[in-house]
This record gives sequence, structure tokens and C-alpha cells, in this order.
Amino acid sequence: MAQSSGYISRRVHIMNRAADSQGSMGRNSAGRSYYYEMTVWASFRFDKGAKSLRQGAVDAYDTVIFGMRYTKRISRESVLVFDDRTWQIKSFNRDYPSNEIQITAVETPGMDLTNLVPSPSSSELGKGPAEN
Repeated sequence: MAQSSGYISRRVHIMNRAADSQGSMGRNSAGRSYYYEMTVWASFRFDKGAKSLRQGAVDAYDTVIFGMRYTKRISRESVLVFDDRTWQIKSFNRDYPSNEIQITAVETPGMDLTNLVPSPSSSELGKGPAEN
């Protein structure tokens, strides 16, 4: 999974779900809330390989693969914003020797990221909902 630096040439914004006052990770009646986490360098390619063809994937053009360095600040609940489009993470695989991750994501054009909340302060990062 190691990639040449020439392939990691796209800027991708990582948005994380914000916990509401009940600690339910944005699952409130008003919908999910997100905050801007960070911007990373990543590679981007469509998932049009043999596996997609064998499975008869008609939505292969909506499924993409991002490759980037691993960071603890991204999770399966994160959302990626690239090229003014929103991508929901389906899976990611970490390669421990190279410290990289490969993320499979699906475009979600109906996802509303206008409900952004302020980023949590550094003192709140790493605490669970019960500790806040």
C-alpha cells in the first residue's frame, strides 16, 4: 500500500461528528453535526478494479479510494470533503509498516454539512462523553 509522494497530491478535508449534550455523537432530532478536524494530503482514485466488475457494481463511479498517512483523528464516522463533494467512509484498512490507511468511500450528495459546530478545544479531545 506504500505510495509515491507524487500520488498523494490532493487536499482532503476531514470532518468529524460532534457529540451533542447527551453524548450521542450528533444523533439528535436536528440531524448530525460535524466540525472541521483537519486537512490532509491524499491520493484519490475510483474503485473500478476486477473486484467491482466481478460483483457487478453499477455504482463503481460513486465509490472511490483515498490513500493517506494514518492519523488518530479520523474514524469510520468521519466524513471526507474533496472537490466540493462529500464522501462517507465505508471502510478503511491500516498498513502498520508504512503507517498509511486506505479508505473506501461513497459519495453522498444529499449530506448537509451546513450544520457545522465549533471544533472542540484541545482540553476536550480524548475524553469520552461521560468525562466532558
